[in-house]
Amino acid sequence: MANITVDLSTTPISYAPGPEVKQGDTVTFTLGSLPSSTEATVTFTDGTCLTVAGPYQLGGTHAIATSPLTVSNTAQKRPYPFDVVITNAPKDRKVGPGEHDRKNGGIDVTSEPPKEIR
Repeated sequence: MANITVDLSTTPISYAPGPEVKQGDTVTFTLGSLPSSTEATVTFTDGTCLTVAGPYQLGGTHAIATSPLTVSNTAQKRPYPFDVVITNAPKDRKVGPGEHDRKNGGIDVTSEPPKEIR
């Protein structure tokens, strides 16, 4: 099983080693180099491939990274897009007064779920 780390501090969002996963792999979202006072919410926009649906809260009163989240053994082979809203970000990251840093990304499940044997 592999683990990918999704760094929300970079523009665009970065993935190590990449955004591709298989069923049973794990995914960790992290604030990366952002201060721990920064808060981020990750929400999947078209269904999730993870066993815990979210949304996922990072920073502020929450941890700066999620625990490893498992890709479901029933996740279909396709991209799973997500949106990120970052609040309390350093001033250089804000788009305008009162606005938040918004990003999007995705996780790509690259294999089909196992076939059911009858």
